[in-house]
Amino acid sequence: MAYRLAQAKYDPHTQRAYVELREEDSDGGEVVAVAVFSFRSTANLTKRQIEQEIVRKARHIFRKVGDTLSGG
Repeated sequence: MAYRLAQAKYDPHTQRAYVELREEDSDGGEVVAVAVFSFRSTANLTKRQIEQEIVRKARHIFRKVGDTLSGG
């Protein structure tokens, strides 16, 4: 599956990140995968750097979930 990044947002007040991936499925519908997680950084990052970091962390989370679901 080739998911595309639909959105990556960060709320500094709640320190929560939201990453949404989407892909069309074979039935003509859409598959949506979402990760919502805490994100804190000790460095002063630009908005673009924060987006890159939360996408990187979301990839790690999705990979870990995939391993868990496949039994490994």
